Amino acid sequence: MKHLTIHFGRILLGSLLLGLLLMPQLAQAGQRTTLPVCAAMSLKDAITALKSMYEASHPDILLEINFASSGALQKQIEQGAPAELFLSAGQKQMDALEAQKLIVKKSRCDLLGNTLVLIVAKEKQWQINSFDDLQKNATNFAIGHPESVPAGRYGKQTLITLGLWDQLEDRMVLAKNVRAVLAYVDSGNADAGLVYLTDTLTLQSAVIAASAPEHSHAPIIYPAALVTNGKHPAEAGDFLEFLKSAEAGEVFARCRFLPLKDQQQSRNQVKN
Repeated sequence: MKHLTIHFGRILLGSLLLGLLLMPQLAQAGQRTTLPVCAAMSLKDAITALKSMYEASHPDILLEINFASSGALQKQIEQGAPAELFLSAGQKQMDALEAQKLIVKKSRCDLLGNTLVLIVAKEKQWQINSFDDLQKNATNFAIGHPESVPAGRYGKQTLITLGLWDQLEDRMVLAKNVRAVLAYVDSGNADAGLVYLTDTLTLQSAVIAASAPEHSHAPIIYPAALVTNGKHPAEAGDFLEFLKSAEAGEVFARCRFLPLKDQQQSRNQVKN
């Protein structure tokens, strides 16, 4: 009985010591600041990687990323959804929020650029090699909804410039975001579609047929800004600064986003 009492005492003491060791870690976990971030769907791969990097070096921060089309995210912010930072794939959505004073204007910046490309289903890759082949050989064509999906808006501009919008409009499958366009074409449910170059990293069977001709659409700019009603502006501002860093830039480049200096050159060429 004596030995049993001693053994039980050791177990109890060990449990108490373990509890004391874990208390600081549990307390720290409970003190983590949660930052809800609204990010365009086309940023998913890059931001997911950067989230892991940032949280590893900032154990007191928990990033909750909400990925959707820029138009859907705009509406969510307008309706008061929790958000500290908005990363949009288009200026239109950010402009609308700025007009309503729902973003912190001085925090707004042009973060990234992108490239619009024509992708073709595997079964159609020998028949569609360029935009010129679409009218004859594309039975259906996937594009993001121009009113809510920036890639769709740039796509519509491109097709209008090339004189193809009217010819293809009746064949279009309008998607809720750019990743849905990719899925339609990748699965063969659409013969072709327009997506960002960054999205093509996840292609399974579809192929890239062509890039949108230079100056066929407005420059593709990804703006970022703090949300006005955010509860943690300092912490959100720090994360935004991280996204501008060279370290983050390497991740964005691996995901095929354009460095800002290259995008600025493109904008200057359009003006000239």
